[in-house]
Amino acid sequence: MHKIAAAPAAATAPAGALEAPLAAPKYGTLIPNRIFVGGISGDTTEADLTRVFSAYGTVKSTKIIVDRAGVSKGYGFVTFETEQEAQRLQADGIS
Repeated sequence: MHKIAAAPAAATAPAGALEAPLAAPKYGTLIPNRIFVGGISGDTTEADLTRVFSAYGTVKSTKIIVDRAGVSKGYGFVTFETEQEAQRLQADGIS
C-alpha cells in the first residue's frame, strides 16, 4: 500500500482560484422589469395580480409560485413591459 501526501491547496492552486469559492453563487436570471411579490393570500389569482399592478404600468406576465400539490406558496412575480414601470413601485414607496 502506498501512502500519498496531499499538498496544501494554496501551494497547488493559482492565486485567483482561491477567491472563486468565496464568491456568492448565481441563481436564476436577473430580469430588471420583474418584481417579487410576497404575502399573497392563497385565493389570489394571477389575474388579480395583473389587475392590481396594472395601475403602475403594462403588466407583461404574472406568476404565482405553487407547491407540487398546486397550493400557493404565498409569493410570486410580476413582469412589466419596461424597467421604468417596475421602478415606479419603488418611487411610490411600495415594497
